[in-house]
Amino acid sequence: MTMESGKGIKILLFIAIVFSLLFADRVYAVDEEMLNRMERIIQMQQEQIDAQAKDIKELRKQLEVLTKTLKKPDETSTESASASGSSEIVRSRSDKVSVQLYGQVNRAFMYVSDGDSSETFSVDNDTTSSRLGVLGKVKANDDTTVGMKVELEYQQNPSDVVSQIDKNNVEGDSFTDRHIDVFVDSKKFGKLSVGKGDTASNGSSEVDLSGTDVVAYSLIAAMSGGILFYDNDTGSLSDTNVNDVFNNFDGLTRDDRVRYDTPAFYGFKASASVLSGSGGDVALRYSAKLGDYKIAAAAAWADPNNEGSKKDIDNQYSGSASVLHSSGLNLTVAGGWRDYEITGRDDPTFFYAKLGFRKGFFKFGESMFSIDYALNNDVDEDRDDAESYGLHFVQDFSNLGTEYFLAYRYHDLDRPGSDFDEIDAIMSGFRVKF
Repeated sequence: MTMESGKGIKILLFIAIVFSLLFADRVYAVDEEMLNRMERIIQMQQEQIDAQAKDIKELRKQLEVLTKTLKKPDETSTESASASGSSEIVRSRSDKVSVQLYGQVNRAFMYVSDGDSSETFSVDNDTTSSRLGVLGKVKANDDTTVGMKVELEYQQNPSDVVSQIDKNNVEGDSFTDRHIDVFVDSKKFGKLSVGKGDTASNGSSEVDLSGTDVVAYSLIAAMSGGILFYDNDTGSLSDTNVNDVFNNFDGLTRDDRVRYDTPAFYGFKASASVLSGSGGDVALRYSAKLGDYKIAAAAAWADPNNEGSKKDIDNQYSGSASVLHSSGLNLTVAGGWRDYEITGRDDPTFFYAKLGFRKGFFKFGESMFSIDYALNNDVDEDRDDAESYGLHFVQDFSNLGTEYFLAYRYHDLDRPGSDFDEIDAIMSGFRVKF
């Protein structure tokens, strides 16, 4: 019974008593024993109401205590996560170590025409592949951070591998290690990295501020690299694909190495790495904001020393630069060459240029447009001239961690004694990052 209902009963009883007294001549005399019984009932009801009020007050106190108890851990964990950069899902066994889980999935549809037939593929966009990584850091002191990085790649139908022959279920059997690395990073003394990771020269051909590098950059073969050129002389597919004739000579990529990076000095940073066994490279990078211009550039020298597919290369040189104006206009250029050890073999070269524009037309993210041109000479065979043109569009959805991309690319190979058809490729898809 509630407090309000108890008051109502007392009021009704009071009215009944008053009514009886006022109109005593019209009703029977009130029995004294009945009145006493009614008083006892009212008293019992009042005691119940008081007990209920006390219980409610006590429950409210308990609820306030419980709410504070439940709220406190959430606040503490949120502050801890904010300070460490970790989340509720990924936690270190030590409260001094911050752990970050990150990754992306980059899927697309790719349409390709080789001049004789066409194919449509569901691909993983190799321009920036699907991957998963863990980054751990601990601050040794105000100047030095010690950390580790493990990053794995998983691709089903990579856009640079699928072909007119291998159309589906290409690769994707297992994860590929991109980084298994430990490092010590000091603001004063630089960064030392040991393990598998980026060599000093990796990325030296790929500096790009256009925002469209999620689908197009100096590595032309990342899109439709496995597609074979159609030979009109034989009336069949040739043995030469896009990967064979286009290359951006981007350093020594990722490898088992020891790498050192200097601290930044007026925007400049130097790097050097030594590969496991032998071979190495050096690089110089620059990054700055000068008035309305944002500038980034890199240049590198590498000695593969007979490693893997670069076993016939004596020296390799690569570089790139990109400028972004506050208006959104941007320009990117890249180039490089190789010195072959093979007697009589011409040294291959590459050149790349991109003109772009990016602007926040919509509140949900930037819109980015670009056109590019690439030229490779003597990469697969002497006197090979491979050209490519591209048109690209990327729409960023920043609140969703998602980008939509659409690109068209044209490939042409001029080889003396052969008559290859051009290759046209269109790719459209989404990259989702976390």
